[in-house]
Amino acid sequence: MSLRPARREERWLIVRRILREGLDPTKLDWRRFVMAEGPGGAILGFAQMKNLGEGVQEFGSLVVEPRNRGQGIGAALIAHFLAEFPRPVYLLCGVYNVRYYRRFGFRRLKEADEMPAPLRRKWQTGRFFARLFKADVAAMVME
Repeated sequence: MSLRPARREERWLIVRRILREGLDPTKLDWRRFVMAEGPGGAILGFAQMKNLGEGVQEFGSLVVEPRNRGQGIGAALIAHFLAEFPRPVYLLCGVYNVRYYRRFGFRRLKEADEMPAPLRRKWQTGRFFARLFKADVAAMVME
């Protein structure tokens, strides 16, 4: 497996897979994505770092193909972005993924006042929509 920047022709693949996984489809700019590529050029997964404004960076859109999960692809993508971007790095995820991200050193933010304003706005919007689907959204930080 190797990591490389996304290519323009992969922008619709990114959108389709994010929608398939039920992830946040906003602010998808293919130029911010890094692709995990396997033998023969197969896309195994990808992720991006979003700039929410006011210096707030949000790791997101982590997708690993179902048949390739449990092979360290997500971990490699997370490590790549954490090495490339200064702290703090934030993320929003379903509460069922909190344990996964804790493995990498992310800490859950339990109170809205712990969050910078751009992340807090997105978290509040995400929680509103998630509750419509009987889910919840967690905010996390890597300091």
